[in-house]
Amino acid sequence: MLLGWFAGGLIHKFADKRFTEGDLKGHELGRLSDTLAFVGGAVGILLGLLLSFAVADFDATKGSIQSMGRTSLTIFSATESLAEEQRVEIRRDVACALRSSVNNDWEAIGNGDRGGSPITTEWLLKLNSDVAHADLSTIQQQQNFPILASSVAELTSAREELVMGNSALIPFVVWLVIYFSAFVMTALLAMHLADRKLLARISAAMSWGMLAVILFALTVLDAPLAPVLGTPTLEPLPLQETLQVLEESFPHSTIWADCPPSAKN
Repeated sequence: MLLGWFAGGLIHKFADKRFTEGDLKGHELGRLSDTLAFVGGAVGILLGLLLSFAVADFDATKGSIQSMGRTSLTIFSATESLAEEQRVEIRRDVACALRSSVNNDWEAIGNGDRGGSPITTEWLLKLNSDVAHADLSTIQQQQNFPILASSVAELTSAREELVMGNSALIPFVVWLVIYFSAFVMTALLAMHLADRKLLARISAAMSWGMLAVILFALTVLDAPLAPVLGTPTLEPLPLQETLQVLEESFPHSTIWADCPPSAKN
């Protein structure tokens, strides 16, 4: 934008010295206003479309977090008919997976690690294995098993969508288009207001501020879990609340004991 501002000023000085408008009688300002309106409208449409796509990506990430919390509650309820040893083991798998997601996945995703934390992956693999080997000796256990199995699959899928779908989706070439559009619009603004110093500065400050806020919003929404000023935009609050509700509803000491650093331990 700064380059566009200086380029617009230089073009205006060059055109003033080399050309005369003849019988236009000041109509060139009106023509320049039309050009600026066209370019500004095109840039606005582009940024609006990109913002809508970025908001959709943000909502999808938020939905994955909420889905992990919701399915965890369903798994705890669906295991009620299992034998105590298996019930406690499966619930502990879920609790440790959520804890690892809160403590490790957020850090891994913020660091740009694809696939999230391997510790969370291990706990989810153990959860799937324990559910697959559950003893279904009674009719009630057999009836509840489809709900349990589908909830575990949904929890695993939601976590995969969370860690794999968080990478920035706006390609570099689109950012080039945005930067070039900002350059052109700023240059036209500088040319249009070259003879009105105070108005030019006010207009530049307002235009640059608007563009800067939109670009910042695009960057944040396009990668919701990437650290912004050291803090991810989306916090794992739904998962933390889910853990709190589960611990209050199912207060079994074995389930909520400290999780080992690896599910294989």
